[in-house]
Amino acid sequence: MDFRGRLKRLKGLRGLKGLGMGIVVIVYFVGSLVLVNPAELYVSPDETANAFFAKSFSQNFSLRVAQEQYDPRINDRVHPRSVLSQDGALVPGSFLGLPVLYGLIVAVVGAWSLWILTPFITIAAAWCLKQIISRNVSSPIGDITFLFFLLHPAVWYYSARGLMHNMVFVDLLIFAVWMWIARPFKRHHIFGDILAGFFLGLAIFVRASEFAWIGAALIIAACIWWRALSLRRLRAGFFGLLIGLSLMFGMNALTYGHPFASGYTLSATPQSVLETQEVIDTVEVLPFGFHPRDAWRHFSSYGVSMFWWLSALSFIGFFVLFAVKKHRHTVRGALVIASAISIWLALMYGSWEIHDNPDPTQITMANSYARYWLPMYMFSTPLVAAAIVWISQRGRSVAARALIISILILTIAYLNLNAVFVQGQDGLLKMKRELSQSEVIQASVLAQTSQDALIIVDRADKLFFPHRRVMYPLRDDSTYGAMPELVSQAPLYYYGITLPEIDFDYLNQSRLKNMGLKIELIQQFEEESLYRIVTQ
Repeated sequence: MDFRGRLKRLKGLRGLKGLGMGIVVIVYFVGSLVLVNPAELYVSPDETANAFFAKSFSQNFSLRVAQEQYDPRINDRVHPRSVLSQDGALVPGSFLGLPVLYGLIVAVVGAWSLWILTPFITIAAAWCLKQIISRNVSSPIGDITFLFFLLHPAVWYYSARGLMHNMVFVDLLIFAVWMWIARPFKRHHIFGDILAGFFLGLAIFVRASEFAWIGAALIIAACIWWRALSLRRLRAGFFGLLIGLSLMFGMNALTYGHPFASGYTLSATPQSVLETQEVIDTVEVLPFGFHPRDAWRHFSSYGVSMFWWLSALSFIGFFVLFAVKKHRHTVRGALVIASAISIWLALMYGSWEIHDNPDPTQITMANSYARYWLPMYMFSTPLVAAAIVWISQRGRSVAARALIISILILTIAYLNLNAVFVQGQDGLLKMKRELSQSEVIQASVLAQTSQDALIIVDRADKLFFPHRRVMYPLRDDSTYGAMPELVSQAPLYYYGITLPEIDFDYLNQSRLKNMGLKIELIQQFEEESLYRIVTQ
């Protein structure tokens, strides 16, 4: 074949590669929007709270939202899960980075963008990851990494549930590494170094609980690549990091009254002004204890068995990358850091018993281990890509190698798609059906309650907040103690699991009767019901 023929063939292959990547981006993006609904309902209270505060921040650039005042003794009991009330104002019960960053974008683009921000940002992060791998390993492995980062079940799942903190946290880390390695500003490299530090600061802003392993990883990286460092670059990166952290400390101070406070420390301390030492005392290196057996059990379930096909390829890919000759020092250093971080995350979060699903026997991506271990899953995608390329090289011809790669990619993509949308109790298609049912319930309850009503809930706060004021739970002495005051100030309702007749009678004949109240059934929705609590 002459030179022109080879050039045409090369361009044709590049065109096919670009087409394939474009298809994957479209499939990923469309799949990530499967939970979009006109009622703006979300799967979890965390997502509901982040959406609420992002919109609030976009309007008044504050995360403190005033609400109607009750008796001072019960003011700070009126709030949904993942939201706190401090001196009568609603504040986030979690980290502030996501609502602040997304709120700034919403202020410019509009509230509709909340649904697409995380998928859009993740596509950009996938491209940066591709560039990092292509530069330091090979273009084929970088290209396949791009595909399987977007199509990794956990990445895809938490892109669809993009108002959780975890996915954008990983994206920001990737941006920071890419800025440091690629230094995209040709004439002014210093800007890239500053942005690397800035994105790292934003990542900590989004999930400050990860600061310990981020700091440790930086120290290990400095020890491995100290020859490539310069004081000028370190100063620039540190300056950018300070800018990002300053945003975090500033927003903490404006929201909670103390730069080192957060929604987690606020919920664990008195509502009064927090002292620095009190806040520092709540920060532990291993907040969930050290339980290696539990960590291994959870890791084997969520880190290995859940995506067994990816785990098998990752095992192969680790040794493939460890044996590469190009940029051997860089690649092996990256493998050491990724392994150290993965072990830390496995021990840190695996030592904790988490049951997000009402059925504790269920192992699904909706359980928190999957989102806490997103960095670990991200590290696995280049390993999977390396394994696929290595396996394809067993083919005896170009056509055979291309066929092997195509079969592996399609097979893995199918298994990933099934894991995200179909498999288990928390697949996205089932979540979509449940949200559709919730839309009907929400519309009916809102129609039967006035705008000033307060609804006591157990787990249904995400259905009614922020359209109605909510508090939780019903079965709590402080909730019962607040009812007489609440009934005198606003229409009071309870929505939750339908009360058995014996419990209903007990409330009306004893518990509520003694307070001069009674409970009335308004409407039943399958296993749940809406009740009104009124004076006798």
